[in-house]
Amino acid sequence: MDIQEILTKGFSFLSIRIGGLLMAYVFTYFVTKEYGASVFGLISLCFALFLFSSILGRLGLDINLVRYYASDNKWEDRGLFYRVWLKSVVFSIFLAILLYALKDIVVQEIFKKPQLEPYILWTVLAIPFWTSSLLCASLLRAKKSNNWFAFLNNPGRFSFAVLSFLILVNLTDSPLNAIKAHFYGILALSFLSFYFATRTLRKVSFRTRHNTWLFLRNSFPMMLSSTILIVLGWSDTFILGIYETDENVGIYNVALRIAAFTSFTLQAINSILAPKLAKYHQEEKLLMFKKLIRTTTALNFYITLGVAFSIIVLHRYLLSIFGHEFVQGSRILIILCLGQIINSVSGSVGIILQMIGKQKIYQNIVLLALCLNIVLNILLIPLYGGFGAAISTVVSLASWNIAGAIYLKTKLGIQSYYSPINFKG
Repeated sequence: MDIQEILTKGFSFLSIRIGGLLMAYVFTYFVTKEYGASVFGLISLCFALFLFSSILGRLGLDINLVRYYASDNKWEDRGLFYRVWLKSVVFSIFLAILLYALKDIVVQEIFKKPQLEPYILWTVLAIPFWTSSLLCASLLRAKKSNNWFAFLNNPGRFSFAVLSFLILVNLTDSPLNAIKAHFYGILALSFLSFYFATRTLRKVSFRTRHNTWLFLRNSFPMMLSSTILIVLGWSDTFILGIYETDENVGIYNVALRIAAFTSFTLQAINSILAPKLAKYHQEEKLLMFKKLIRTTTALNFYITLGVAFSIIVLHRYLLSIFGHEFVQGSRILIILCLGQIINSVSGSVGIILQMIGKQKIYQNIVLLALCLNIVLNILLIPLYGGFGAAISTVVSLASWNIAGAIYLKTKLGIQSYYSPINFKG
């Protein structure tokens, strides 16, 4: 029944995420065609700042909410969600104000790109609304409303952003239309997500029997792990912004977006896998727990392999869709796809560790990978530009996936990785 549910709901989730990825491509296409690689490079730098601040603002609550509400008997405790949601939104507002106050340092001292300054305001305005959206999405994920969880992540974000962009470009001709459209898209999404969250909980209440400060403390290691992963995923763009031109940053990020298509199967599987793993682990149903991991890992590997191979074959054509200048990112796209194949072998390492309460171990593993990533980026980007960034990303992501899989196998007897020769639960 679990595998059937993962296949049916996972396919539905995957369809929504593919639609969302297409909308992200449409957004990228409109921006690059209307304003070129340089403006898209500035937008990518803003996205790096935006996502880093947002992950801090969530305080790890998005993961912990899934764990807490995975049990059916927790749903009467509505007040816990509303209290931690309010704390997280208030903290996100503080971070947004702080980032805007430091904008001169970011623009002039770090990136040395004065043309970035007008983009910062619209970036920081979106932070608390995105935080709210993802906390609401996590609540729906725990309730197994996976289609809405899928949509409220990037699909909804870019669907509304594209709509906003089409409206704005007909009103005024300004490169800021792209970052403004992103803000308006998230604003609309935040209202939609909060509506579905309140409908799921049926009523608004701030009364809870749970100590919300203790809940925040337990969420903290998850925040650190999530923060490290965001920095790990965006440090290449950040460091590229320091050493390279806006145009090269834009080319690199288009290649990243195309390569991201290979990871959507894992995201689809993890959306249903996370609450199931938490439930089976809490109920000590270890045979079902391991069987679920074994089957989903094999499924993810074969689909990722097929998608990555297809992208590698068609890489020049896919890049040329966004403009002839983006074909320069061919080597970057190929190396990123090869890295995703390696990651797919390791399985859902991060989700498994977090759902069984090993978030501190997970945090330490990704922290080491982040340090490796930063060192490699600093060494390779000045020499090889975007290709050096791609190598750094692949090596660091592969290192934490492999390290996590080794820990699960040797310390806990859980085989998360795929082996066609010997794949026993």
